[in-house]
Amino acid sequence: MDREKESPIISVIIVNYNVKEYLAQALISIQRALKKFSSEIIVVDNASIDGSVPYIRKNFPAVRLIQNKQNVGFGRANNQALKIARGKFVVLINPDTVVQENTFEKLLEFFASTPDASAATCKIINPDGTFSVDCRHSIPTPGIAFWKVIGLSKLFPKSKIFGQYNLTYLDTEKTYPVPAISGSFMMIKREVLEKTGYFDERFFMYCEDIDLCHRINQKGFKIYYVPTTKIIHYKGESTKKDQLDYVITFTHSLYKFFKKYYASRSAFLFRWLITLGIFFRGILIYLKNFSNLHFPLILDLVILNSVIFLSFGIRIGIGNPHFWNDYQSHFWVINVITTILFLIISFYFDTYPMHRLSIQSILKSNFVTFIFLSSFTFFIKQFAFSRLVVITTFFISPLLMTIWRAILRQYYRGERAPLGKDLFSKKTALVGSGAELLNIYKRLKLKGDIDYQLIGWISVKEEIDPPNEKEIRYLGALKDINQIIRMHRIRQIIFISQSLSYEQILSTMSNTSNSMVEFKMVPSDMDVIIGKSHIERLEDYPLLDIKYAIGKKFNLMSKRIFDLIISLPIAVFLAPINMFIWLLFRSRLTKYKILDQYGGEITLVKLQEGYFSSIFNIWFLMIKILSGQLSVIGYPYDNKWQEKSIRPLYKPGLTGLVQVNRDQANTPDEEKKFHLFYLKNQSLLLDVEILLKAIWKALIGMKKK
Repeated sequence: MDREKESPIISVIIVNYNVKEYLAQALISIQRALKKFSSEIIVVDNASIDGSVPYIRKNFPAVRLIQNKQNVGFGRANNQALKIARGKFVVLINPDTVVQENTFEKLLEFFASTPDASAATCKIINPDGTFSVDCRHSIPTPGIAFWKVIGLSKLFPKSKIFGQYNLTYLDTEKTYPVPAISGSFMMIKREVLEKTGYFDERFFMYCEDIDLCHRINQKGFKIYYVPTTKIIHYKGESTKKDQLDYVITFTHSLYKFFKKYYASRSAFLFRWLITLGIFFRGILIYLKNFSNLHFPLILDLVILNSVIFLSFGIRIGIGNPHFWNDYQSHFWVINVITTILFLIISFYFDTYPMHRLSIQSILKSNFVTFIFLSSFTFFIKQFAFSRLVVITTFFISPLLMTIWRAILRQYYRGERAPLGKDLFSKKTALVGSGAELLNIYKRLKLKGDIDYQLIGWISVKEEIDPPNEKEIRYLGALKDINQIIRMHRIRQIIFISQSLSYEQILSTMSNTSNSMVEFKMVPSDMDVIIGKSHIERLEDYPLLDIKYAIGKKFNLMSKRIFDLIISLPIAVFLAPINMFIWLLFRSRLTKYKILDQYGGEITLVKLQEGYFSSIFNIWFLMIKILSGQLSVIGYPYDNKWQEKSIRPLYKPGLTGLVQVNRDQANTPDEEKKFHLFYLKNQSLLLDVEILLKAIWKALIGMKKK
């Protein structure tokens, strides 16, 4: 019989999501371990943006590939492969793993010697050589899960009560049956899957493996932990487990599991336990992430307010019996005013969060705050008592803020940084294509005095077969830049302007949601300078800072506040009548879609012509502004030149610079000039001016009618 028509012994199934390099490593190790056996490998790609699909097709042509257009989740993607898998045994394995050469051989020997075994996993170790406790665990009853979500399982791993979830009290070197094993590596008899069914697709990610194991147990089959062979698991490469998203997704999956199996018996109990777990664990992870990102701001505010307080104490005397009364009745105002001024000025100058470790930025923020605060104390009599305090504060406070940054710079940079964590090194990606991009990449790699940690490059258009793959890592296409930045934690983007138009550069900046990212550009023409403030040189190449208004955190925040101030009163005031209109004229409502600045779709509703149409349509647009999908001032979403496949350069708005200048924007090129001007110069004052012009034009139009 032809071997191709025979059913293979093993079918290996891998679900991939943006871990191309790990997947390649896994496939090489799996192919090496499968040499002795008839086998097939099936990879399901969940809409990766890192070039995984063309890479697999080019380098692993024997692999059966399923390409999804969107991320359908772990369980559903595995089910797609299970439906076409032909092996006697099915191996489900994560892409960020490496198997030993004897892994499949040892497990097949185990199944042959253990007839009651239906599924098994091997010993899974972390990259540092430690044992991965997630590889085998219990079925999470409400009680067992409660110890997990509140963290007691980690505090008391050897306890048979608290350590039940991951069975951490059991010997890692012995073989024994276990209630459940991890979906990162499980080997299952095909006949067992046919009886129990595949993954429950209601679980998008996490707990789908627990659910499958639970059904295997219910059918009377046994699952084993077999440590005679092992694999390495680089866990969490595509989903970072220290993020709040992971905690929410994992705990929500646990809730679904409990709802499926325990709702009828302990509805109130498990809901209370899970809600409590979500709250406490979510708060802890959020506080951890917040403190990691904003510890400079927190420390600076503590220093600033402590120095003000101590300055008052020195001036009046903390031992003075009237000190606390005087502070509570008068002096606390200086703390509040100083803090507010300091925050506004610091965010305006992008000191936080972008330049939070910069000594120059913090000195600038302190100096400007001192100038403004001096106007209160020197020109307003009510605050004249605090002049000496202000002067003292703005000598000592900047000094202390500089000292802790200097200490941090001394001990947390370069190779001396603890755990290799260089706080001053910026993960950097290049945007462009061709020989120029590769040339810039090589020069940056050779220039050691710039604190750039080069991650890879981003293509302007989606690449079918990315070039320069051996020279520089391909991260994805420009349209997915927000996802790329989040995935690789990129802090700096450098545009190669020969590959992009200034319109593309500016729109990318305006649509980048991460406020920590800095932008630079290598200009194609030396007499075109679109950056400002600072220029670095890379031999004969200048690297220009790009600091346009539309991308500044302060401007984005003030623009959002402006939107809320305008839309909230109108939405609330018109709500009663429009709820009535909605119920009365629902049959005359028309839905239509527009593109947002990220390429997604916004659904709008419009009431056909009638007496109430204008009132309802304005109210609905205000609701969309409140939700953040639209802005009062923005890109024209009814642009007659905009094709459906082209997304706006910035957030769509009711009116905007182009809308109020329609008589001067008669062609796409003329309109583009107005867009570029707005991207460069957007501010609260400009938005107010545009709104007033729009209202004036509307009033003139009504008079003419």
